[in-house]
Amino acid sequence: MGTKYCPEAPRQRMISLMYLVLTAMLALNVDKTVLDAFVMVNHNFMQTIQSSIAKNQRVYDEFSNAAKENPKKAGELNRSVLKVKTNSDSLYQYIHSLKEMIVKAADGPEGNVDNIISQDDLNYSVELMINKKHGLALKNAIEKYRKSLIALVDTSNTELLASINKSLDTSNPPPKQGQTPSWESSKFEGYPLIAVITLMSKIQSDVRNAESDVINHLYAQIDAASFKFNKLQAQVVSSSDYVLQGNTYEAKVFLSAVDTTVTSAITVGGTTLPMIPGENAGLYKVVTSKDGKAEFRGQINYKNPYGVIVNYPFKHEYEVAKPSMSVSATKMNVFYSGLDNPVSISVPGISANNIKVSITNGSIQAGPDGNYIVRPEKIGEKAIITVKAEIDGSLKEIGSMPFRVKKVPDPIASVANKTDGVISRNELEAQQGVLAKIPEFDFEMNFTVTSFVVSTSRAGFIVDKPTKGNRFSPEQRDLMKGLSPGSRLYIESIIVKGDDGTTRNLPPISFKIN
Repeated sequence: MGTKYCPEAPRQRMISLMYLVLTAMLALNVDKTVLDAFVMVNHNFMQTIQSSIAKNQRVYDEFSNAAKENPKKAGELNRSVLKVKTNSDSLYQYIHSLKEMIVKAADGPEGNVDNIISQDDLNYSVELMINKKHGLALKNAIEKYRKSLIALVDTSNTELLASINKSLDTSNPPPKQGQTPSWESSKFEGYPLIAVITLMSKIQSDVRNAESDVINHLYAQIDAASFKFNKLQAQVVSSSDYVLQGNTYEAKVFLSAVDTTVTSAITVGGTTLPMIPGENAGLYKVVTSKDGKAEFRGQINYKNPYGVIVNYPFKHEYEVAKPSMSVSATKMNVFYSGLDNPVSISVPGISANNIKVSITNGSIQAGPDGNYIVRPEKIGEKAIITVKAEIDGSLKEIGSMPFRVKKVPDPIASVANKTDGVISRNELEAQQGVLAKIPEFDFEMNFTVTSFVVSTSRAGFIVDKPTKGNRFSPEQRDLMKGLSPGSRLYIESIIVKGDDGTTRNLPPISFKIN
């Protein structure tokens, strides 16, 4: 193998980042498309897991061959590796059983983890994972598994130890608003069912990655030159199997467990690949031209110890994606003038540090983790966000998206939580004044009443009593005390001032006294 440590692949990092972005969006008012996105991310996790299982099995097979050839040298390591496999499979299956338990509780006995009906359910995961403490049990199982892996790693390999501790971290999140939530609460409370299942798939993926890191670390302790392996296998390794259209795809093609003193001849489509100096591996490069799945195949011609040329065929698939972007208004699908409008922007496969964002009709300020603040200027004129990404040393435009710019809607004035209708004199006299707010508005936007007029009819004449501020004046209260059943009271000329600096004139309030 020649690989002592396998760090997280870029595709795996990309999927994990997508999960974090989607989880952050769940705290906001978003539609079903976010739930659908979780379904896609969960599917990608499961595909990655199957790839990891296949790769890990190849390592176990090679350990088995080594133990057969030299039990004294490889037997003990092989037994340690088998313990890793047993522990990994056990934890993986335990997490899968928890997923099935939650889904069946929500969808019924016929519930299917691969086809979840109650994707937006918020109750069953909390009931099972928090109230019934399955989440705590899972945390303890992960901690036990992490300790079993660390016990097999050399203390000098600080990079691998740090990687295991990070990927299998079960510590409580940082304190928030004076409280420290538990690990299980931060993972399973407040999220829809599909997000919880996706989180558990991510944990399963982390288990398989940690398993891979440790068994490759143990494999590196075997002196491969001491063994004559009875099975040789072609290997294809790329930095990523996800590439944007127009970019270059690269992959290393080599034969595992080879004698580095013997050079292989590697061909793809009849063309011999150039060899990478010192690695006995061929370098395959091709410029992608269309999106979708792509495949290449070839063979490795290797001379065995008896001088016979043996052919080892191989094939490999990778995915080419069109340049795309994700721009999500994290509160609404419009921008409001005079307010800070939060927006998250990401480009799959591209680091946030390599994304450049601009906007027309306003300003946009970058924050942490792909979050931005937009402040539009002209109401009624569209604000267009344009996203560019630095790819292979050059800045390429990924796309743009227009947003409508609206004025913050007028608030509604009320007294005793009423805007009109019937009110008793006692209820009216118990109120302090007039309030104004926007019902069901997603932003923190306050309005203060600066003046209003109270009027009613007395002896056939209209009596008006104005005041400054939002409280009833003594004169206005005296006017209210003289009201009789059936009479009408009007609160009009209501002027308010908003946090955005605008002044609004609101419709009057009309009450009939009962």
